Amino acid sequence: MGARPRNGWTSSLLTAALAVAGLVFAGPAPANPTAGMEVGDDNSVCTAGFAVQDRFGDYYLLTSGHCDAGDGSEWTDSGAAPLGRIFASENNGDDRDAAIIRLAPGTPPPSGGVDGRYHIRDVLRPDQIQVGMPFCKVGSQTGETCGVVTEIAGNVVVTNLFSIEGDSGSPGFVTNPDGSVSAAGILMGGPEDDDNTTYFMMVEPLLREWRLQILN
Repeated sequence: MGARPRNGWTSSLLTAALAVAGLVFAGPAPANPTAGMEVGDDNSVCTAGFAVQDRFGDYYLLTSGHCDAGDGSEWTDSGAAPLGRIFASENNGDDRDAAIIRLAPGTPPPSGGVDGRYHIRDVLRPDQIQVGMPFCKVGSQTGETCGVVTEIAGNVVVTNLFSIEGDSGSPGFVTNPDGSVSAAGILMGGPEDDDNTTYFMMVEPLLREWRLQILN
């Protein structure tokens, strides 16, 4: 299952030029981070997945592991407001692709839910995700798109929803009759020539492994 990562690339040449000219100022204070917003560093533009918290009270944003260049660079929102740095990441083959951005002290606490619109009712276990189930995501580049689950391969959910570069990390979810959502996955990518096939890593095993709790 070869997947094309869906993270965009952004150049830091303009920032460097402004720095030489003495025209770079401290970035604006960020709004409360939330799932579905644009995040990036000097190498990539991706999407924030679900907001989570560890047992010590620290806050994080999930995203895709392939978004991490491994250089310890600072991550910002779309307005260049600083957020924090990658705390842990993994990108191993076709079924492990996740990272967490640890929010720096002084960063506003993240908003729970998805995109400020959807309350997260629960997190779906792998056995609760079924072929044919409606499935949606909110990406920083394409917004909310929906489809259905077409295949399950281990901890990877294959869907027929639309996504493009920059949507990597998007929160994948199932909408409930009461308007809430159930968290299900983190967008990994898709085939090189097909923007209407999108892969998600199941989020429940990841939360369990990293001992994180999703903010609803």
